[in-house]
Amino acid sequence: MKEEILTEALLRQFLLGKVDDEERERIENLFLTDSDAHERVLAAEQDLIEDYLEDGLNAADNELFVERYGQTPAQQRQLRINKSIKDWALKESALHESALSESASSTHGAADKTSAWARLRERLRLKPTLVIPIVVTAMIVIVVLTVWFSSRQEARHRAIEQELAQLNTPASLREVPPNMRSLDVSLLVLRSVENETELKKTAQAEIFELRLPWSRKEHYTSYRAELIRVDGDEQFTIPNLPGSGDRNSPIRLRLPSQRLHRGHYKVRLTGIKADASPGLSEEYTFAVSE
Repeated sequence: MKEEILTEALLRQFLLGKVDDEERERIENLFLTDSDAHERVLAAEQDLIEDYLEDGLNAADNELFVERYGQTPAQQRQLRINKSIKDWALKESALHESALSESASSTHGAADKTSAWARLRERLRLKPTLVIPIVVTAMIVIVVLTVWFSSRQEARHRAIEQELAQLNTPASLREVPPNMRSLDVSLLVLRSVENETELKKTAQAEIFELRLPWSRKEHYTSYRAELIRVDGDEQFTIPNLPGSGDRNSPIRLRLPSQRLHRGHYKVRLTGIKADASPGLSEEYTFAVSE
């Protein structure tokens, strides 16, 4: 009776929720108590997921699959992970078979009609337990690459913030580099599209000095500047930007040309109180062109 219950067709109906309650309970009991049944259900589920990712399900089964496997964000994320694993396995299989067939590439005319992924699936179907090591290995690769990419991005972000901080120290601001261009930037509330300050990147302008007017009555000895790319996801913080000695003088912010990209930017300038807590803020915008 167990073999009859665990046919491939019946397992697929079970996974899609197309069996009655009695049949479902019998298969679930076998899944929990019989190791062979456990492996066959897992293998059938993997085949079902692969068919979905390859658009191999009919419209009705595709809808049932999404209802059971793709409703929550966690399930959708898992499907994306499975897609990445599939693509990784496909690539590995293709590379392996390419190396084996270099000396006999002309003899595979009919065999080429079968996809590398289908051949890999056929091998795994003969031994379902092989799926687990492949999945684990692929997931480890994905996690390692994600962590590596994230750490590189964080390191780049920290390096740029350190560069900006160094460029805006009191000692650096006292110097006047020959390759610097100074521009007045209007407050956001006073700016219109027509008079927005434009920074044009040229070989002669390696550093831009923005002169930011401070309209608040309260003045501070230091400020925190936040450089935000409006049409992107970059944001950098420059702490301890020195205030001007003259209450009527603008706050100066220097930016390296190479760190700016074409588009619109916003600067949020916040005064820092004596107890290091944030005070009042002003906002400014400018555009960068090349």
